Amino acid sequence: MSTNNTIKFNVGGKHFEVSRDLIEAHSETMLGKLVSEAWQADPEETVFIDRDGDIFAYVLIYLRYGSIELPPAIPKSSFEREIDFFGIVPKEGEVKHNSIADVMVSLRRDVDIAKSNLDDMKRKYDMFLFAVEVNHQYTIKKKSFDDQESVQIKVAELNVSSISTGRSSSGSLSGAENKLLLRYLDEYFGLNSGKVIPSLNANGWFFVTRK
Repeated sequence: MSTNNTIKFNVGGKHFEVSRDLIEAHSETMLGKLVSEAWQADPEETVFIDRDGDIFAYVLIYLRYGSIELPPAIPKSSFEREIDFFGIVPKEGEVKHNSIADVMVSLRRDVDIAKSNLDDMKRKYDMFLFAVEVNHQYTIKKKSFDDQESVQIKVAELNVSSISTGRSSSGSLSGAENKLLLRYLDEYFGLNSGKVIPSLNANGWFFVTRK
């Protein structure tokens, strides 16, 4: 048995120096046979293998850890071709791979989720801004009409142009937006607009009361 602790490989022009223990632990493979005393007369000699050196690096990773997750740039079929050549038979689930297409699908999903989250945050911000404007107008009008229980709020008097941009001519709020607005009016300002669904149309109006 050789006393040399490492083995040198030249695989397709790429050079590797590997622990002899690692290769001898897989003596049943072609690599194990190539460095055995029966095949390698000189343990110091570099073993040349005419295969893909880039993929061989991943073959060694698999041998070290018993599993591998291949990067998208390495096709799984190419890796399987190489380990088959070396007589390595992985068990099911030991070789994982995300193709470029898989990565693109995953990133597209992340983008869609991010857009959905952004839309949700924009909706919450818009409705809170709406509630702030409603409270501002309510406070002003309540001073002038203190005897009135309800105060009429006109959309034209609110600074909500940034919210109304891009909406239909009716300017109607969605059900989700209306629920948010009512919640913010109640939770932060103690106001109640009843069941009226406000519109962002300049001619729109609704009543607000203090709870």
